[in-house]
Amino acid sequence: MSIKIIPREQLEQQNTVIRQIPLLFYPSPKTLYIHRAERLKTLARNNSLSDYLNFCAKIVEQQAILIKKPIDISPSLNNDFPPLSLENLPLNDIWQDYLLTLLNSFSNTTYQIQSVIEQLKQNDSNQLQEKARNLLNGKFNLVDGNESIFIWSALSVYYCQLASQIKGKAVAENTNESWLCPVCNSMPAASIIQLGANNGLRYLHCSLCESEWYVPRVKCTCCDNMQDIQYFSLDKELAAIKTECCDACHSYLKILDQDKDPHIEIIADDIASLILDIKTEEEGFAKSGLNPFVFAQ
Repeated sequence: MSIKIIPREQLEQQNTVIRQIPLLFYPSPKTLYIHRAERLKTLARNNSLSDYLNFCAKIVEQQAILIKKPIDISPSLNNDFPPLSLENLPLNDIWQDYLLTLLNSFSNTTYQIQSVIEQLKQNDSNQLQEKARNLLNGKFNLVDGNESIFIWSALSVYYCQLASQIKGKAVAENTNESWLCPVCNSMPAASIIQLGANNGLRYLHCSLCESEWYVPRVKCTCCDNMQDIQYFSLDKELAAIKTECCDACHSYLKILDQDKDPHIEIIADDIASLILDIKTEEEGFAKSGLNPFVFAQ
């Protein structure tokens, strides 16, 4: 399987948008997780990662069940910080109820997964809060990668619900330094060109609260560089999934195009295309985003 560089001229697009465009989309948690679980199970049918994709699908199915009535929390609205950032909304322990329910849903599973679950259950509330804060602050090396998947999944349900409740409260601007989520200040998972929407504009998808915000195409989502951007794909030049690679900071992030494959779901398809990550990293690029199911060990 070879990797191909997609010519810049085939994908370059006007970065000056004349008309008004939606800069920010908030999540719809009641349908988001259901769609993701279905896509994960579909991708698992013909994928070498089928066991892991089905494991992820089970977590996402539980996330869908955890979506309940609105959370009674109102973040302070300090415009210096995103509304759901830790600076505006200190982390409480509501998410731990989600975590316990999630862990208890795995009653019949492998020894390895059960060991992680038992290991997590031995943590008291303060230990769990510390691990959660480390993850939210990007200190991923301080938390076991296998534990992080469960912790982040519970946190995601919590923040996704909050994000759906504060529509209109976040500020997204078409400016530089737009690589972090304007709702919760977390890293993007990847970027997506939505199906039939907004004339092929690109949106980053938050790895935590599931919001999406506009960033111009042919622009590094890590350092804002707009020169020497390369695109890699595995099968063909106009593939639905590519990596967008920056020669300035040597980072990359996937860009997924629903116009080329309307069934694409950003988190599910990012996991299922891990071979593209491997090939891209062999070219000397490092991933600038975070998939909540692929924490570094």
